[in-house]
Amino acid sequence: MKYLYVLFTIFFGITAFSQHVMIENISIVDVEKGTVSKPKYIHIQNGLIKKISNKPIKAMIEIPSIDGTGKYIMPGMIDTHIHFFQTGSLYTRPDAINMTETVSYEEELAFAEAMVPDSFNRYLRLGVTSIMDVGGPFSNFKIRDSSAATTISPNVYVTGPLFSPYKPEAFADLEDAPIEKITTKEEATALFNKMLPYKPDFIKIWYIASEEETAEKNYDIITHISKLTHDNGMKLAVHATQKNTAELAVKAGADILVHSIDDEPADEAFAQLLLDNDVTYIPTLIVSKNYAKAFLAKPDNHKQDLYFSNPMTYRSMTDLKKYTHATVTPFIKRFRDNEERFITYYDGKIKLMSESLLLLQSKGVNIAAGTDAGNIGTMHASSYIQELEAMQNAGLTVPQVLKAATSNAARGFGLDATLGTISEGKIADLIMLTANPLESLENLNSIEITLKDGLVLKASEIYKETPEQIVQRQVNAYNARDIDAFMDTYADDVKIYNFPEVLSMDGKVQMREQFAKMFEEVPNLYCEIKNRITLNNKVIDREYVRFGDNYSSVIAIYEVNEGKISKVTFLR
Repeated sequence: MKYLYVLFTIFFGITAFSQHVMIENISIVDVEKGTVSKPKYIHIQNGLIKKISNKPIKAMIEIPSIDGTGKYIMPGMIDTHIHFFQTGSLYTRPDAINMTETVSYEEELAFAEAMVPDSFNRYLRLGVTSIMDVGGPFSNFKIRDSSAATTISPNVYVTGPLFSPYKPEAFADLEDAPIEKITTKEEATALFNKMLPYKPDFIKIWYIASEEETAEKNYDIITHISKLTHDNGMKLAVHATQKNTAELAVKAGADILVHSIDDEPADEAFAQLLLDNDVTYIPTLIVSKNYAKAFLAKPDNHKQDLYFSNPMTYRSMTDLKKYTHATVTPFIKRFRDNEERFITYYDGKIKLMSESLLLLQSKGVNIAAGTDAGNIGTMHASSYIQELEAMQNAGLTVPQVLKAATSNAARGFGLDATLGTISEGKIADLIMLTANPLESLENLNSIEITLKDGLVLKASEIYKETPEQIVQRQVNAYNARDIDAFMDTYADDVKIYNFPEVLSMDGKVQMREQFAKMFEEVPNLYCEIKNRITLNNKVIDREYVRFGDNYSSVIAIYEVNEGKISKVTFLR
């Protein structure tokens, strides 16, 4: 492969030399048909797929080429449901759990804004080249028009605040709230007109129904918003998780249902309603139960999260472990006291949603993949493959899941003319893999290159974690007892010392042996970071470690070099 042009284009813009890319002898994944082609040749120019040929393509100038022999290329994937104003942490939805005494909501919102570039990189690393923020504050437009426009990022599509009959009290005092309460057509028109100059990519309604605010009561307002949306050439996305509410939303003009219905199973009449109105259905299967897992401090510790989530966010998934049963809030105590009942409840929801998804898929409804990333426990980027796995567990085939992640998603948001398949004239948002993704979703982890607008990004170099992130990732893996993810953060020749220079472990092999045994044998293992100082490549943690019923306080000095922990010194 020839990567001579990559760093130059990243930092100094695309030159005439790098406007052309040739990919040679590569198998194309047809996500529409679920098939793989014989080796092809692809010429990319100015960010578009210029030509696809069975034979080598002759060019008038020297073109950087990529050898695709034995490899596969598919369209970049699309997450149709994310929220930038939420980080995925325990502190990101004060309306769901109020932890503002620990982390203020102002701090959390500032962190959400600061982590956007990091999230961009993680999405691209995992082959997600387009993301749809389906509801947030007006600052969403800044992310699309400034952050995404001035850095390498996925395609970003956004709307502004959600139109809703209900506004959580936690958002009441925000100057730029993600949800606005709308009770009249006049209020709806005012918010719509305020949003319109920002050129939203679509409009979103949070169609919440209760005994007081029934779906029928607000139907005329929903219809009014739908007309405003369509008259201005946009699609209407609606959050409607009750079957009756979802049916009314579709009749009012919804183009996209951004969640599964979860109170009743879908039936043939519901499927036909979606088909007749060309509605796209985004199942979001994993997000609800992730809340319960976070409240119980028992995340799944999926490999995607341990390796690819923002480690500073994921660490909050075990923060509630530091509270005893006596000191935890009544809300969390209720979860702990009724853990089995809550898990059974959410498992029942997933079963119902999965059965509905399978029915709708069988009837030909357009299914699109989306995670609702940013909600508590659903991490940006790393949740994506987990959602795809949940769709497969519901009964969809791997080809059907990949179609939902690409061409169906593009079609649902009116982007199928430019995205979603590999065709001449379309945007060169592509992912190159060493294993066939149609055979297993696990093969999506074999991404070698992401092409964004034709720019070649080597997967292993798309982002570099800071020393603090690397150290936190190893703490997350420690708390998860995942020896592979834990050791992944260490250099092969790592040295572990007891202060000042007493060598206790020398090399990764010896370290793995000792920690693997501890992970297996020690009950109730948990490391809480009390304080942290970072200085260049050093991270100094004051750790409070629980081993069964015993506790130990220790200071750990980590030294990070070339993306790995190379030295640790413990002061006990």
